Amino acid sequence: MRMKVGVEGFTFDSAHYTKGSSEKCMNLHGHTFRLDVEVEGNVDPQTGMVIDFGLVKSVTMEVLEDYDHKVIIPKRESEGLVLSGPFLGRVKTIDYPEATTEYLALDIARKLHERLDAKVRVKLYEGNRSYVIVEYPDGKDGS
Repeated sequence: MRMKVGVEGFTFDSAHYTKGSSEKCMNLHGHTFRLDVEVEGNVDPQTGMVIDFGLVKSVTMEVLEDYDHKVIIPKRESEGLVLSGPFLGRVKTIDYPEATTEYLALDIARKLHERLDAKVRVKLYEGNRSYVIVEYPDGKDGS
C-alpha cells in the first residue's frame, strides 16, 4: 500500500536576490526558510514503515547544511561575483536560472530524492506565510 510519511519544521537561513518581482527584491536580502518533507512509498512488510523518520530527519538536515547561512545565487551568475567586507562570504550556487524560492525547493527536492531513492514532496516556506510545493520526480518528464 502506498503512503506518504512526513517530517515538518526544518529551518535554515539564507540570503538571495530575485529579479522577477520588484526592485526591492533585487537587493541582497535574507529569509528564514522553513521546510516540510514528505516521502512516498510502500510499507515494507519487514519493518512496517515506508521509511524511518530518523533517516528522513538526518538526510534532510545534511542537505540543508549546504544552504544554511549562505548567499544563494544562480550558477550562471557566479563568475566574477565579489563579496567583500568583514564577514565570511559563503556562497551556494544552484544550477537554475534564478535563486527563487521555487528553484530552491526544486533543488532541495531533487537532492532528497537522490539521497532517499524515493518520491518526495517538499513545502518550502519563505518567511511565515509564503510557500512553494514541489514533488520530485513529478512523473511527467522524469524530473
